Amino acid sequence: MHNQTFLALSCAIPEEEQDLFIGCISDLNFSGIEQSYDTMTILLDEQDCPKDIEELLSLIATNHSISFSIIDRQIIKHQNWNKEWEESLEPIIVSDRIAITPEWKKDEVHHPMTIIINPQMAFGTGYHPTTRMVCRELQERVQPGTSWIDAGCGSGVLAILAVKLGAKSIYAFDNDEWSVQNAKDNCILNSITNIHIDQADIFTVDLGKVDGIAANMYRNLIIPNLSRFHDALSESKGILILSGILSMDEAEIILAATSKRFKHIVTHQEGDWVSITLVAI
Repeated sequence: MHNQTFLALSCAIPEEEQDLFIGCISDLNFSGIEQSYDTMTILLDEQDCPKDIEELLSLIATNHSISFSIIDRQIIKHQNWNKEWEESLEPIIVSDRIAITPEWKKDEVHHPMTIIINPQMAFGTGYHPTTRMVCRELQERVQPGTSWIDAGCGSGVLAILAVKLGAKSIYAFDNDEWSVQNAKDNCILNSITNIHIDQADIFTVDLGKVDGIAANMYRNLIIPNLSRFHDALSESKGILILSGILSMDEAEIILAATSKRFKHIVTHQEGDWVSITLVAI
């Protein structure tokens, strides 16, 4: 592991177009991304990345009318980039009731529903608009005593929040081993015991029957699983909250969902990202 080498591509890309570009390259197996004003560094495993990766990134940017150029290319050895990132995290105020804070900043936050996380490598720190939008929708939709699924749970923020909002049971899963362990650790930090967490694949996991599903994942995972989401929610006429979606994909996803017997309730948008809330009919 520590002999691993990475290709670091520094790219010039306007700050307002960076989230869009990240969504467009979500299918690529990159190891990390560092964003700063009008530049972005994409980290890829040198052994596994396509030989034509630079041409591929340029083509993706061109196809989506994104201003893009590669300004530097380096081969670097493995190091603990995540440690420096963790230490820079500050509490995130989601709403007047909800805050997300790293463990080492918990004494600075006093919201009624404060979620304590040790983020490690998992997605779901609250810094991304998709996480914040789903949190706000959960605040509106979770009813006491209901059962929910957190699909693609990352750090477990959404599952933990659902419990704090009164859900009686949560099934959370992710296909990433790091995320699953991190979510379990974060449940302990928040003294939460009624979340069952598995390492599982969205295409094969048994969803069971529930009252609500929060799925913060990309469109290529959402659309093929809409029928399965509906099966899980059909008896309860339950709520489906989708995010991880670029605004340009909103119409396609709503159309696909309504064809699977969902009714669109509301869409929220932050920057280039949206959350979509639907109900099974």
